[in-house]
This record gives sequence, C-alpha cells and structure tokens, in this order.
Amino acid sequence: MNRYGIGPGVVRRRRSYLVEAECRMQAGFYARSAEEAEDAFNELSAAVEDRFPGLVLEITDVYEDA
Repeated sequence: MNRYGIGPGVVRRRRSYLVEAECRMQAGFYARSAEEAEDAFNELSAAVEDRFPGLVLEITDVYEDA
C-alpha cells in the first residue's frame, strides 16, 4: 500500500536502516582497588569487543560489592 491510497508500494527497492540498542552488563572481579577492577574489566571488554566487533562496552560505575 502506498501513502496515497490503496495499491502496491510506490518504491519497491530495499532501503538502508540502522538499529541501535543498549545492553547492560554486570561483572564481578576480585581486586585490591577500584582501579585494578577497572583494569580487569577493560581486559574483559577487549576480549568481548574482539569477538563481537560491533559491540562496545563502557563503564558506567565501579563500586565495592559488600
């Protein structure tokens, strides 16, 4: 159906679409400091991003798990 009424579509070619999505991840590490835990996460992040090139992991918060 086209936008002017009943009938087939006016343009029958494929068009490009971009889909963006967000994903939350929580990972626990044994570390002596927040900086060391962040370094461990960066190593994990590099491994994940090497395996899945379109995925980007970004740290939102680092805190001690009580």
